[in-house]
Amino acid sequence: MSKKCEPHHGRSPYIAFGLLLFLILTFYSNTFYSSWHLDDDANITGNHRIHMRALTPEAIMGTFYASPVSAGKMYRPVANLTFALNWYVGKNNVTGYHIVNVAVHVVTAFLLFLTIVNLYRSPRLESQYEPAGGYLIAFLAAALWAVNPIQTQAVNYIVQRMALLAAMFYLFGIYFYVKLRLADTSSIRIVYCITFFFSFLLAVGSKENAAILPVVLILVEMIFFQDLSLLKNRRVFWGLAVGTGILVFLVGSLFFMKGNPIFFLKGYASRPFSLTERIMTEPRIIVYYLSQIFYPLPSRLSIQHDILISTSLFKPWTTLPSIALVLLLIGIGVSQARKKPVAAFGILFFFLNHLIESTVIPLELIFEHRNYLPSLFLFWPIAYGLKRLMDYYRKNKRTMHVIIASFAVLLLMVLGMGTYIRNIAWATEKSLWEDAAQKAPKSSRPYYRLADFYSKSGRLDLSAAFLKKGFSMRHHLPKQGQVLYYNNMGNIFRKKQAYEKAIQHFKTALEIQPNFTTVRENLLLALIESDKWDEASKQVDILITKRYPHSFYLNLKGLIWVRQHSPAKAVPYFRKALQRAPYARDSLVNFGVALSLTGAFDRADGFLKRANSLYPNDALILLWLVENSLKAGRENTAGEYLDDLLTTYSVNRLEYFLRKHSKNNFSIPSSSELLVPAIVDRIEAQGDEVAEMTSMKNDN
Repeated sequence: MSKKCEPHHGRSPYIAFGLLLFLILTFYSNTFYSSWHLDDDANITGNHRIHMRALTPEAIMGTFYASPVSAGKMYRPVANLTFALNWYVGKNNVTGYHIVNVAVHVVTAFLLFLTIVNLYRSPRLESQYEPAGGYLIAFLAAALWAVNPIQTQAVNYIVQRMALLAAMFYLFGIYFYVKLRLADTSSIRIVYCITFFFSFLLAVGSKENAAILPVVLILVEMIFFQDLSLLKNRRVFWGLAVGTGILVFLVGSLFFMKGNPIFFLKGYASRPFSLTERIMTEPRIIVYYLSQIFYPLPSRLSIQHDILISTSLFKPWTTLPSIALVLLLIGIGVSQARKKPVAAFGILFFFLNHLIESTVIPLELIFEHRNYLPSLFLFWPIAYGLKRLMDYYRKNKRTMHVIIASFAVLLLMVLGMGTYIRNIAWATEKSLWEDAAQKAPKSSRPYYRLADFYSKSGRLDLSAAFLKKGFSMRHHLPKQGQVLYYNNMGNIFRKKQAYEKAIQHFKTALEIQPNFTTVRENLLLALIESDKWDEASKQVDILITKRYPHSFYLNLKGLIWVRQHSPAKAVPYFRKALQRAPYARDSLVNFGVALSLTGAFDRADGFLKRANSLYPNDALILLWLVENSLKAGRENTAGEYLDDLLTTYSVNRLEYFLRKHSKNNFSIPSSSELLVPAIVDRIEAQGDEVAEMTSMKNDN
């Protein structure tokens, strides 16, 4: 390897890391207390599968199956494990989650720097710059990417750690591949090959869009390591890229689409656009993304955008020009791969990494965090151009050299201030959706989300007012928006315990869209809360039949059978729920309790003990262990569990829990007649004050 390929100065990478760390911490310093938003609830705060209480192998494995919609199915295990570790350390305190997100962003920025530095050692680029020049370009490219306001959604939106981790491990994969290609010995190549392979697995385990990495590595090989002046090489590597893409699609369809390559098309049934309309609309969105990346004013960034769906190539008129511009840019990337490898790679990398989320899969049309990975190398050509200008004017006009260098620093500061300002909107649910309501005035979602915010705050009348304002845009609302109105109004009535009105609103929503699972779930919950067990049973049967038999539905079906005094009929449903969520608290407890209610005390004890090991000091689990032991005639064992219970909970707290539990329609009622006397006797045996618990004993 030539001398110019060696690092210019041993400290250079560490200086670059320190500067990137300083910039990112400075401009994200106001984000560490930003609240939970949108899907954070379904994936984290409301997802008990990641609420890890002990660092046991079973608990860790359970986080791998923490899908918010499909229990029993492995879902983004790497990202979910990090959420679970956050929960284990700080529960729902947002600060720890933001610290991890910002840390991942720092590491990714530094990796981008290292990757570009090493690409300047590749055969196509090693003659362009001495290492010092390559370091400056790499640092500037990484810094421009890291402080650009377009990244704020990915960093601030806690659940988008999935996108952050996918990008980080994806970049690790590229970095290790480049190191492998530059390595001098076979043993080092083997090490880099192994690290690349694990990086790829970790990236896909964070988010599925990382599956495109093998195709990108073909691009890296073709642009930076092969002689594209040879027609044979160009044909071989373009063919290899296409073939790898097809292979990735087939493997992806096997693992992510249940073996059916067109499985995803079912998702269009619940979208206000068709497959054709999405394909025509996305080029306009891609062009808009590019405008946001290179002109990232905070006023142009939002969690919600008013997007007109393209119904033809000419409606709206920007559809055809946008398609033409996207094709032109891709054409430039392909045609300039030999002459301008840096620009070509940045362009092609951007479009390749939008291939999964911005084409045929029926996701929502636009989200800014989808640019986090695709934009990684877009600032490399800009940094390269600034360095060329500085080099030119250093020799010819020193004043211009100083001006251009100052411009680069000023650009970083301006972008960073834009990021700091944009972070302010993410501070609370209220600030985020008020900002969105101003920027997307034709969208009902901001008003619906503000309604949800005020509903959580207990201001139900104000919540209803925002719902009605969103619903007043009926001419802009697809069916889904109308369904959300009736659903959310139903939830307001649920909170007011006006169950009949709630049930009527949910039924109206289902008349509009019968297959809207969330609405049927809410209807089911309202029926359970109002003790309408027969009708609740019918609704849960529909959910189990029409949807994947989620452990949540199976647990509710079993609960209904227990409430209808048929615990034997509940056992098969709880067993199926446990099979689909083997580490879930509710599945373990319900199955154990149902067995106990049928007289299978020894089997019940095994499952309840397993639940206790996974969720230690849980009052409900300990109470059921006590009750099951008493029913089985094992008073000594019951006493041991009572000691654990009384060590953890005060008498007042335990009394409060028992009263609350007895009124909870979503859990199997325990026997107060059996438990309260046993608790009182245990306390009396210990010589403690028992006034409160004694009153409960007398009540029973």
